[in-house]
Amino acid sequence: MPQWEIPIQVRFGDTDMMGHLNNAAYVQYLELARLHVAAEMERSGLPRVYTVLAHLEMDYRREVHFGQEVRVRIWTERVGSSSWQLGCAVDADGQLAAEGKTVQVCIDPETRRPSPISGRVRSYLEGS
Repeated sequence: MPQWEIPIQVRFGDTDMMGHLNNAAYVQYLELARLHVAAEMERSGLPRVYTVLAHLEMDYRREVHFGQEVRVRIWTERVGSSSWQLGCAVDADGQLAAEGKTVQVCIDPETRRPSPISGRVRSYLEGS
């Protein structure tokens, strides 16, 4: 299965009164990573895929502070008929800071209902 690694620019506003990354910032970082994957798919000549986030799970392992080098790693874990699951990890200075998973559902942009994943998109997500 394919894997992507995305560098993240931590902003001072991503931190809280404790001086570490606010838990909501991790969710935004995962969103940036998913947008990166969507852009990569379009650059690969695939049609635009419309998705909604159906599930997000996050376990926090260590604090992240402003000034650390942060990267998000994501990879395909499962591809269903209209959804796929991504595993994700947030690393700070090369150490695991958080890990989780997301489930995206393909939707028809007009009906807003789930739609099947096309064969080309499926192949891309499965790395074949």
